[in-house]
Amino acid sequence: MMKSLRLTLRPASTFGTPLAGDTLFGHLCWMLREGRGEAELTRLLDGYTEGCPYAILSDAFISGFVPRPTVLDFALGREADPAKRKESREKVWLPAGESYLPLREWLGNAIAPDKTARAKAEVLTQNTINRLTGTTGSGMFAPRQVERTGYAIDAKLDVYALLDEDRIDTETLVESLRNIGRHGYGRDATTGLGKFDVLEWSEHTWSNSGSKVVMTLASCAPQPAQLEATRCFFEPLTRFGRHGNLAVLSGQPFKRPILVMRRAAVLTLRASHQQVFHGNGLGGAQKPLSKAIPETVHQGYAPVLPLNVELAA
Repeated sequence: MMKSLRLTLRPASTFGTPLAGDTLFGHLCWMLREGRGEAELTRLLDGYTEGCPYAILSDAFISGFVPRPTVLDFALGREADPAKRKESREKVWLPAGESYLPLREWLGNAIAPDKTARAKAEVLTQNTINRLTGTTGSGMFAPRQVERTGYAIDAKLDVYALLDEDRIDTETLVESLRNIGRHGYGRDATTGLGKFDVLEWSEHTWSNSGSKVVMTLASCAPQPAQLEATRCFFEPLTRFGRHGNLAVLSGQPFKRPILVMRRAAVLTLRASHQQVFHGNGLGGAQKPLSKAIPETVHQGYAPVLPLNVELAA
């Protein structure tokens, strides 16, 4: 049984890359390798692609909220009002503390991102100057737009983590995440982006444990044999992975694209038992994702939140 934690982060800068569970897991692997050596990371990753992860991280959510499940109205047994569809789609955050409610009732408490008043997306224009001409130009010198996410000064983010205490303890996980926050996460970290701190953490369990219907809290690679396909709802997501750390300089920094389910997928499990995660580890030496580092793995697992609902096929 894996230990379940909720960690509260405080953003300390703008972010160039959204705080996604699989990307954060990649940073964690690099941090453990740099801090404890490659042999220790190899030990932790033993069995990772066979259903035995040492740790699983969720996406980061505005503290106190989780994303709206990806489920259609007909599956909930309710008729959709066409006039309210757009309004309903805009309400993407649900109060995490009310997950015990029947899903139809819980969805009635959804709010739009602007109601949290904590995160704001912005688009900036960047230029690279050609030193021969002293101006911008075409190709690599063409002006480009980049997306960034800024947070209010008092904003907090929740990350849900699962860890195998026989291989990694809470203190090691927290300290590793703190070091990631000090160095910077994601794109343009060397320019000051992606900074955060870990404020607090505690053990955490969801209500409705044992429910056959769950929602994923990160992108994941499904296990079809464990699911009732006609009662699963999700959006596909193609991940174009890229190495971090010194592997960026390997000459082959890009990984093989993979197809996963976007976070907030609603899955109906065949077995009715307590399950805290779903998915599978991707990559490894047998099915390499990377030419630069064949042993590379990708977090295809996701923590799950049990839902109080019976879905129609």
